[in-house]
Amino acid sequence: MKRLSGMDAMFLSMEGATAWPQHTLGLMILDPGSVPGFGFDTLRSHVQSRLKYLPQFRRRIQEVPFRLDKPVWVDDPDFRLDAHLHRAALPSPGGPAELAEIIGVILARPLDRRLPLWEGWYLEGLEGGRVAFVAKTHHAMVDGVSGAGLSDVLCDLTPDASRPAAESVDSHAAPRRSSVELLARGALSAAVSPPKLAQYLRQTVSGAVTTISHLRRPEPPPRPLSAPRASFNGALGPRRKFAYCSLALDDVKHVKNHFGVKVNDVILAVVAGAIRDYLVKRDALPQRPLLATVPMSTRSPEDLELGNLVHPMVASLATDVGDPVARLTAIHRGMNSAKKLAEALTTNQTVGLTDIAPPMLFGALLRAYQAANLEQRMPLNTNLIVSNVPGPPSQLFLAGARIEHIVPVGPLAVGMGMNVTVFSYGDHVDVGVQVDPELVDDAWELVSHAAEELDRLVAATAEV
Repeated sequence: MKRLSGMDAMFLSMEGATAWPQHTLGLMILDPGSVPGFGFDTLRSHVQSRLKYLPQFRRRIQEVPFRLDKPVWVDDPDFRLDAHLHRAALPSPGGPAELAEIIGVILARPLDRRLPLWEGWYLEGLEGGRVAFVAKTHHAMVDGVSGAGLSDVLCDLTPDASRPAAESVDSHAAPRRSSVELLARGALSAAVSPPKLAQYLRQTVSGAVTTISHLRRPEPPPRPLSAPRASFNGALGPRRKFAYCSLALDDVKHVKNHFGVKVNDVILAVVAGAIRDYLVKRDALPQRPLLATVPMSTRSPEDLELGNLVHPMVASLATDVGDPVARLTAIHRGMNSAKKLAEALTTNQTVGLTDIAPPMLFGALLRAYQAANLEQRMPLNTNLIVSNVPGPPSQLFLAGARIEHIVPVGPLAVGMGMNVTVFSYGDHVDVGVQVDPELVDDAWELVSHAAEELDRLVAATAEV
């Protein structure tokens, strides 16, 4: 029996208590021209053939009675692939705007918890004869890196690749558990909580000492709860909008090499410049720099399990700096400080609060948080989440069709009406932006500014 981790259970509690969908999404834009008769049935057969490598995708959650402990994954005895695969056609002309509109609708719909927590959408009618496949998976199942690893199963390096026989899914069976057994295990978990709580408290004290020591350094990381309130920070509504763009990876690497920084620094600088332009245009730029949560993967290369193995870093986006190169330099220095603190904090961190507290507690706290309108009143630790996930450098195929782009979409977090997720694939970097339209009025403007910011940084390499 596999129980959800504390962090994975937290994502479920967050969604259940707030109605904020906590799923991730991968948009694959396909050119099926070389596959005769390619269509929904082609894709369905392909997914069916690969499910045997993904037993987790045939499992749903089973809650512990009274939510006294974290849920467990159990096999869905009534699993039907057709309950998870859907198809839709884009209205004419089938361009980026029409595609993004339907993605926004898909993003706003929570996954059905009575089923395994994923679904796929086959979208036809894209301009140029293209089609799209959208893989939507609950954040409790995948983080960015394990989500990217799913491409190893669904995608191939050649259009006609075949797979060796897989172990039977039955060899990994996870049958449904009785309520009595789950309650008993919940009681056992509660019995071992006091030692874990003591360990967590020791870690908290140690972490506070570590944080204070880092804050006293010449180039300190951001102080806790020091983010300024931006116009896109507030109470989330039910609607979602989406926009995307593609950037040349060669341009990103050229800027990286010229200024002696890292790829992630360039990505953050591009995002920071885009947000700064967006806010300046609305006369809404805070005087203090915006702060971003940047997930740092703690997943080892050999760890292929689904779930979340990340630690959040908080870094300055230097939006108070007007010059793009100076902003990039400031972000580079800030990321170095943030990473040193994050690594120091994770060295001895073996127990988190989410590993100790029962899910019912998180749900109650989130409902109270909403009822008191604390999204609008509490000091902010960060303004948004920016994730950069490294993807494959090679050309990939899905059911024989060439994959042109893989655009990622991360979920919105409490009080944050914007999420930016980046995925490198082949010779380009695909950027996906999800927003709450009540807090961000034009997601397309953001991705347009991102492309402009990269152009400015590239131009600056010729001036220095």
